[in-house]
Parts: sequence; structure tokens; C-alpha cells
Amino acid sequence: MSTSVNTIKRLLWVLIGVLIITYLISLNMENHFIALNAKWISNDFLFAIAGGAFASLVIVLVCELIKYRQIKLATENALLVCLASLYGQFLIIRSNCKRVLNNANIVSDNLIQSTCDNATINADSINGIDYCLIYKTNKVRELLNEFKVNKYLVIKNVLINFAYLKMAIWEDGKVLIPQGKQNLVTSDCPNTNKVLNKVISQSTTILTYLDQIITQIDSELGNRYQWQNKKQALNTYQDNYISQQLEDYIKEDIIVF
Repeated sequence: MSTSVNTIKRLLWVLIGVLIITYLISLNMENHFIALNAKWISNDFLFAIAGGAFASLVIVLVCELIKYRQIKLATENALLVCLASLYGQFLIIRSNCKRVLNNANIVSDNLIQSTCDNATINADSINGIDYCLIYKTNKVRELLNEFKVNKYLVIKNVLINFAYLKMAIWEDGKVLIPQGKQNLVTSDCPNTNKVLNKVISQSTTILTYLDQIITQIDSELGNRYQWQNKKQALNTYQDNYISQQLEDYIKEDIIVF
């Protein structure tokens, strides 16, 4: 997007320059400050060239502005989709942790790993979005810059630290070794229980922030994404997105094809 903006800015400067030259030539035609009516050159000839160049630049500028608008819309849509996807990943993480915590289920060490990986990809995608405007800034850009400067690394660190769930499971498993139950770590085990609660708490905090930023951006864009409806759908059907337990898979009867 910055490439399109830079092109437009350069075109504007060139257009202004050509306009000034055209104006000066027209003044010279009226007042004859400089004699340019020799056999090989004339004011009319220069004015025709400058006027033609100006008209061509206007057409090019209009095309670039249309292209800029299309890129801007696509970038804003991509930003909203990535933010919503990041919200969904944290929702899945929290739902998975709540499920095993509430049912005292056995906790697998990869309970949230794949979802954390997906969330990291979403966060990286948002951080890499090139949202550059012709004018200095707007609310959407301010919110995106705020995410990049103050929230991106925090979210990345939170996702990295979620790996402590695996460590907690290992630690609790060591205690169960004498009983021959090292592979039966449940959400009631002390370390695992504490980490699960911490993951839920941190996920809730991030979900609240993501809801706020998406709501603000969607509002600035005229409710284009209809975030409130999508958020309601995500929260209503969040249980459909949690990781399956072994017993769920065994009970499930799905015809593959």
C-alpha cells in the first residue's frame, strides 16, 4: 500500500510542476516576457506539450487513486479478518482450557499448541499489514499502530508462555510416576490447574482487548464487517471449535466421503 501512496505523492508533485510550467507559458503568450516565436519553437508549441502532459498526468493520477482506494479497502478487510481470526483462536484456547478444567479431564500436552501456533500466525500477519494513507493518519491507522507498538509483542509473549502448560503437565506427571499414573495428569493436578487458570485469565484479557479494537475499527469503517454479529456467532458456537477428546472422536460417526 505504501508503494501506491508514494506513487500518488510523486504524481501530485509532478502535476503541480507541470501546472506551473503551463501557467507560465500561458502568461508568456500574453505578455511576451521571453521571445519564443522563432521558426523552430513557439509559445503555442510549448503550451500544447505542457497542456497535453498535464492532461495525461491527471488521467494517470485518477487511475492511481482508484487503485489506492481498492488496495485500501482490501487492506482494511484483511486487517479485520486477521483480528477476528486472532480473537477466534484465543476463544478456542480459553474454551479448551475451560472444558478440561470444568470436567477434571486428562490434559494432553498439546491441548492448545496448534491453536497457539495459529494465533501467532494471525498476530504476525496483523503486525505485517502495510496500512499507509495519502493523508497523515486516521483512527484505523492509530489503532493498528497501537497494536504494533504496544500489543503485538505482549500477545506474542503470552502465546509463547502458554507452553508452560506442557511443562506443568510434565511436572505433575513426575509426582504420579510412583503410582504408575504419569500419563493420567488431569486438570485437578496442582501445577496444571494453576496454569490452566492463568491461561484462561490471560486469554480473557486479550479477548476483551481484541473485541474493543475490532469494534472501534468496524465502527470507523461504517460497520462494514458487522463485527457484533460475527462475535455473537463465535461465542454462541465456540464449543464447536474446541479440541476433541478421545471419547468424542470414538463416538463421532462421520462419513468421510
